[in-house]
Amino acid sequence: MNCIKRIAAAIIIWAATANLAQAQIIDDSTKAIYGSATTLIIREADIFKGNLTPVRIDTALTNLQSIRHWYYDSSLYQDLGNIGTASQPLFWRMPTVLGARLGRNAFDRYAVNTATVEFYDTKSPHTFLNYVQGGLGESIFRTKHTRNIGPNWNVGIGYERLGSERQFGQVDPSDNALVSHYGLQAFTHYFSKNDRYRIMAIYAHTSHDHIESGGVQPKPGQSPKELLSLTGQPVWLSTAVTDEKRTSIRATQWYKLIGPGLQLYHTVDAFDQANKFTDVDLKGKKDSIVFYPRALLDTALTQDNALYWQVENTFGLMGSTKYFVYRAYAKRRDGEYRLRARGANYVPTRGINDSLTGVYIGGTNRTIKDNFIGGEAQFRLRNDIYVTTNAEFMLGEGDYLINAQARYKFLTVRQTRASYSPTLTQQLVQSNHFAWNNDFENITSNQTAAVLESQIRNHFLSGQVQFTNLRNYVYYQDSLNGDWAQPAQVSGNTDLLQVSFRHRMQLKFFVLDNTVFYNAVGGNEVIRMPEWYVLSKAYVQTPMFKSAIFVQAGVEMNWHSSYFADGYMPVTQQFHLQNSFNVTRYPTLDLFLNTDIKNLNIFLKLSHVNNVVNSWEPGYYTTPNYIANPFSFLFGLKWNFYD
Repeated sequence: MNCIKRIAAAIIIWAATANLAQAQIIDDSTKAIYGSATTLIIREADIFKGNLTPVRIDTALTNLQSIRHWYYDSSLYQDLGNIGTASQPLFWRMPTVLGARLGRNAFDRYAVNTATVEFYDTKSPHTFLNYVQGGLGESIFRTKHTRNIGPNWNVGIGYERLGSERQFGQVDPSDNALVSHYGLQAFTHYFSKNDRYRIMAIYAHTSHDHIESGGVQPKPGQSPKELLSLTGQPVWLSTAVTDEKRTSIRATQWYKLIGPGLQLYHTVDAFDQANKFTDVDLKGKKDSIVFYPRALLDTALTQDNALYWQVENTFGLMGSTKYFVYRAYAKRRDGEYRLRARGANYVPTRGINDSLTGVYIGGTNRTIKDNFIGGEAQFRLRNDIYVTTNAEFMLGEGDYLINAQARYKFLTVRQTRASYSPTLTQQLVQSNHFAWNNDFENITSNQTAAVLESQIRNHFLSGQVQFTNLRNYVYYQDSLNGDWAQPAQVSGNTDLLQVSFRHRMQLKFFVLDNTVFYNAVGGNEVIRMPEWYVLSKAYVQTPMFKSAIFVQAGVEMNWHSSYFADGYMPVTQQFHLQNSFNVTRYPTLDLFLNTDIKNLNIFLKLSHVNNVVNSWEPGYYTTPNYIANPFSFLFGLKWNFYD
């Protein structure tokens, strides 16, 4: 981990000095020309909506210090208490993908979503650097370089690293790594001079290694709260590791037949994900296996592999006018889901090159051949007055998604009905610790939502009410009936009420930004969310030194009510119900200072500062048996170069 820090620091220094040296060659008049106003972005979704006008890159200072804005998904998540750990959305979401889905999403927020990435149009070469370093070993490094080959062709590359270190358990100072992640991207955007043909393409690869501990292990009669104030707490697992690799290639092409009103398009989306779980010492110092519910194939070690790959081809017609946008398509998905588990009768054999290989038993495959048709239409009088409908149907199966949405100025209403298949992981697993082959029915969902937004002078108000009725919901069980962390389906209804309200007020230099979430579950209570969640920020912002810099300084608080948060099973990378560990209410306070100096944004942050107050509780849990990071000092920067 120290080596990674040194490499990241060296790259930052090299990039900065290289760009500064380049900048010295360029005269002051050229410097004034290039900047964020000449570095524009556009997304695939913009093209589908008929919007071909790129927008400026985001250089805003707000939320620079917020940890959830360091990832590709800035939503609220439940994690294992540290950067890069397994996580799931804190509030329930409706799936938007029909048909086959792998269902191993614990590391989604750290991986690039190739369907939503930004493509660039730059007047000068653009380099972006993002670096975060924390006192507990937290580190994030991202860099991206993009430039236009010509006025209508842009290319770019990106690289990222993310890491964290263990903060509880028997930690070896020489090897205390918890998470090691890296990612690579290459992307291009080209359109013909007459604008009849356009292509957006991206390649992305990520690797995510996660040391699994199973959480802290209380002694008999010891409460979880007692473990918060101890050091070197015992953990359930000491030799378990999860390794996940993802590769994605996506390219969308458009061709105008008769202007923007009639276009052909094609999207190819190839994706593979490999998950490997290994534990080379199941018993540890015990006479029998610990933590795991059982050992089906080998009582000494576990080596489980799950591989999923798919190739989607979408062919469609689309068009846009001043007031109307439409799209119709047919989609084909081919793929395979493969499971392999090393068993007790794993037999070493010698191959052609006299090297040891192995015979795996207990493997199984499932072939995927899904076909869909779908479409979307929008009547748009203005950006804040429109009606949108979209639908997708899986041919020969019961999966479908129908959505209608209308907006009139400050009010948006939406109605969604869906029937979707359980994930492949919920249907089929074969490992050393779990084995199931389920024939679940489709899950049906009816959702009604309304959003109200308004700006009244210096007050911004936003409220949302969302009601969802679920039937035949599939979840991962608790340990009450002996099927711990295994999927089950309920036949009755599960009702979800999700409400949020945000108020942002600015009085001269002072800003107060509060968001409150309320959640209620009725019927079959197989979905767990905190009933209340409060996110609050108070800060002052002002220019300083004759407007040479812009500063934000304040405090941020996160608080949720007590609830039986889902536990985590590392073997299958799934969160599951549990009814014995109450994750209690606890506020976290962060002090921050954000600074904008021309093209450089810097933040300083005292994270979980209330942890250093002796009269306060010694810490808190984010997930049963997983302790959140204690107090930490973090430093970060975002640096844009335009030459």
